[in-house]
Amino acid sequence: MASRASRYARYLPENKLEISLFPFLSIFLCVMGVLSFINILSSINTPQKIEMTTELEQGYKVAFQIFSLPDGIITVPPLSRLVALQKIVSIETSDQIAQIITRRETVVNQLKAYKGQLGDLASDPDVDDIRAYLHEIRFINEAALKHNFLYEEFLLFGIYPDGGKAYHKVRDVMMKSQDANSISVGLEPLDANWTLNINGTPALKETGAHSK
Repeated sequence: MASRASRYARYLPENKLEISLFPFLSIFLCVMGVLSFINILSSINTPQKIEMTTELEQGYKVAFQIFSLPDGIITVPPLSRLVALQKIVSIETSDQIAQIITRRETVVNQLKAYKGQLGDLASDPDVDDIRAYLHEIRFINEAALKHNFLYEEFLLFGIYPDGGKAYHKVRDVMMKSQDANSISVGLEPLDANWTLNINGTPALKETGAHSK
């Protein structure tokens, strides 16, 4: 028969080995906090490069892009599908589209060939130029509709911080233009830290107090 002492020992609480996870969790949280802080600093101090294309399409709708900066605007007109439209319209309309293509090619080639800061190309919106762009877009859209060609240009504004003045000047001209009534408009706010490239051209970026 087991002794009284041995029987009593069965009921004594066992001393179990316990491992605390607090040191591991505290180190893990500290590391996560440091990484999050570094990520925030990187997003603030390191500009994100956004590739800027001359051909931005959403189905059959194609963007005529206008970038609004503190120093003015940069226009980026589309080109690629106009050649196909030119082939199916009348001779008179085809000649007009050919002139539009030539003008747009000049603008795009200047943007691509520019070796300085792309933001320096921004210019104050010219009222006559804006009216000409609106008339041009309306003419193209009506020609495409008349010939059942799935193509429609719309205005897409990319607005940098402090670029509202140039944007509103363009919009004021549009408010007084009948050509603008049939043109769709899109709006894209742009971050001050983003940089823009047009097919490998130098970046359009923030310098000094201006967001470019």
